[in-house]
Amino acid sequence: MLNAEEALSIIRESVKPLGTITVALQRSLGYVLAGDILARGNVPSFDNSAMDGFALKAEDVQLVPATLTLIGEVAAGAIADRPVRAGETMRIMTGAKIPDECTAVVQQEWTEMVDELRVRVTQTVKQGHNIRKAGADIQSGMRVLECGRVIRPQEIGVLASLGIRFVNVYRKPSAAILATGNEVVDIRNRLTEGKVRNSNIHTLAALVEQHDCEAVMLGIAHDNPEELREKFLAGLASDILITTGGVSVGKYDLVIDALKDIGVEIKFWKVNIKPGMPLVFGMYREKPIFGLPGNPVSSMVTFLEFVLPALTIMKGERAISSRVTLTAALVEEITKTDGKRHFIRGVLENRNGSLVVRTTGSQISNILTSLIKANCLIILPEAQKHFAAGEQVEVELL
Repeated sequence: MLNAEEALSIIRESVKPLGTITVALQRSLGYVLAGDILARGNVPSFDNSAMDGFALKAEDVQLVPATLTLIGEVAAGAIADRPVRAGETMRIMTGAKIPDECTAVVQQEWTEMVDELRVRVTQTVKQGHNIRKAGADIQSGMRVLECGRVIRPQEIGVLASLGIRFVNVYRKPSAAILATGNEVVDIRNRLTEGKVRNSNIHTLAALVEQHDCEAVMLGIAHDNPEELREKFLAGLASDILITTGGVSVGKYDLVIDALKDIGVEIKFWKVNIKPGMPLVFGMYREKPIFGLPGNPVSSMVTFLEFVLPALTIMKGERAISSRVTLTAALVEEITKTDGKRHFIRGVLENRNGSLVVRTTGSQISNILTSLIKANCLIILPEAQKHFAAGEQVEVELL
């Protein structure tokens, strides 16, 4: 049986980024850059004032107090009508272009108005004081953003500052999601004896959309080979197919055979983890196929640990996973009886400046409410079985 790293390695080798598209800047949030962004000019494009104050020559205020002649004003967006010469000053606003021959800006708080035409400066300044130089943020020709970077609001701001209206990005994946099983009913239908509501498809769709991909909900396929094949083929219209249920070893676990029937190459079945061992991964041509377990916790954990890295690659991101991993001290003792990697639902807290983590209680894989109590997964490696209270363990934030 594969361990988690081996399974992830197979997924990474199999999955590729999707094609590229061009989107308007205002619609680019959450996409991934498909090429480097090179600056076509300086930002800022001119020397400008960092403060409201007075533009002057620094050498004129080396002995203070110094009284200078006020010759005008420069507002943001305006340009001084002449240079600032020795013994002169010009009122200037934040962001305004520095007048020619000016070497410093004294903030308003360090000055006093003698009268309408004279300003007294009370503190000395050095050359360059309060002057933001052209190119201080971005220099023309530099690589500002690299291929594979997720576009967040701050990236949009940088792109706008460069005058970029359209961006070349990787296409976001669409994920078809299908629940399987005779026992599963749609949430719109009445729950009869022996049936369970189709919660997994809604959880998985929310996870897909939370990570800037499109969720396509295919509903439910009953434990019937023909119906499964029909639903799987419909799901192949999307970029990735995710099923839940029907991947274990029971009489009605028909998903693997049905996937093979439509031409899916099964890359692996079963991973040495808990919860979520009966995980299936395959490829239909260039499209990844995941068969997740039916238990709600198993379904969500295997999505986070294995499906999400695949979506990340398909989106074109440089990092395989953006999930945050930390270490924390266990509040309680944990003992496991097998050699699997365990993903324990946990609560991470800061106690007096130190990170500690405790379990949410029962770790049975059908206890969905344990996930709403959790803010992390405690990762317990395969080789170790006993974890003492106070021991440092790895946690992944949810």
